[in-house]
Amino acid sequence: MKKKLLLFSLLLAVVTMNAQFTLEDSEGNLISDGDVIEFGVLGASGGSWEYYVNNTSSTDAIYMKILFENAVQANGNMMELCFGECYSSIVIGNAYPDDSFVEIAPDAQTGPGNHLLNSEPGNGTDLVDYVFKYYQIDQDGNEIGTPLTITYRYNPLLGVADFNKLEVLISSTIIQNEMIVDTLEDLDLMVYDLQGRLVKNQKLNAGQQRINMSDLSPQVYIVNFKNVQGLSKTFKVIVK
Repeated sequence: MKKKLLLFSLLLAVVTMNAQFTLEDSEGNLISDGDVIEFGVLGASGGSWEYYVNNTSSTDAIYMKILFENAVQANGNMMELCFGECYSSIVIGNAYPDDSFVEIAPDAQTGPGNHLLNSEPGNGTDLVDYVFKYYQIDQDGNEIGTPLTITYRYNPLLGVADFNKLEVLISSTIIQNEMIVDTLEDLDLMVYDLQGRLVKNQKLNAGQQRINMSDLSPQVYIVNFKNVQGLSKTFKVIVK
């Protein structure tokens, strides 16, 4: 009996350790590790990025925090971070929420109101970057799973109309054998399954490209495109 209980405890620990999450914006676009969220405006008039964290486990609640890892041309004094609680000034190296976490039930998503909002203009010409790590902890506060790091960027030379715009289209989100991609610039293509595993990775040239998807098993995939500046665009596709 003791051996069976020990085995069950180990299996439960493995399930808990592997519970994971995804991050998406207010339009439902999935955010990938390393993505840059770029704005050309300051403050609530257009510089607020609202995000949602999804618990992909169907059985276990997860506990989430955000680490403010680093900044360029800024120190956090003019960055507002809301994740469960709102902070109008944040400190590099601190994790939020302070002395707590955001709990997300199985198959659930955080509610509205969580956002990043910059009011730091920098020197008016150089990029202002904030680097954040979203990560999961266990009930003892230890980091587990695979984190996701993003950069919130204020680009003073970016026009409002050009905000976070990556010119790439796919012909259909339902794919039989090929995915047809039209892009105005060279891009990196990454395809992930719903468990977050990278199943396809290749470089695309500007123009129309035909991507062979027949080697993938029929299911839902996340397709991410990224340019050399770090801007990205994500689609959810179904391979038949």
